[in-house]
Amino acid sequence: MEAAITSLLTNNAAVAALAGNRINWALRPDAVALPAVSLHRISGERDRTMTGRTGLVSSTVQVDCYGGTYGQAKALARAVIVALPHAQTEIGDVILQGIFPDREADSFEGDDPTPLYRTRLDFSVWHSEPQGG
Repeated sequence: MEAAITSLLTNNAAVAALAGNRINWALRPDAVALPAVSLHRISGERDRTMTGRTGLVSSTVQVDCYGGTYGQAKALARAVIVALPHAQTEIGDVILQGIFPDREADSFEGDDPTPLYRTRLDFSVWHSEPQGG
């Protein structure tokens, strides 16, 4: 799922124009230029029936969009929302059944002379479990 979401973001023209290749899971390197994206899988719940697992997973993914200005962070957040599809998409061995934006919040994390603005997006991601997973 992580590689599939990364692929959707890096291959989207609007996201790439703003963040380039500055899209990372689990951290935002301190030295990376802005704007940038940091992604985190907050939780995941495997779907099951009385006969066992179905192979479908419901994950919550947090996407932090960072910018040197509030406008940069917001523009990147808007591009990310558009880049992640609501419809089913297959990338590699993962089927993304749907990606749905749930929550959005803004914060300021920097200090002068280096301001750091963040827009946090939470998505519900329904996806297949990778083979062997």
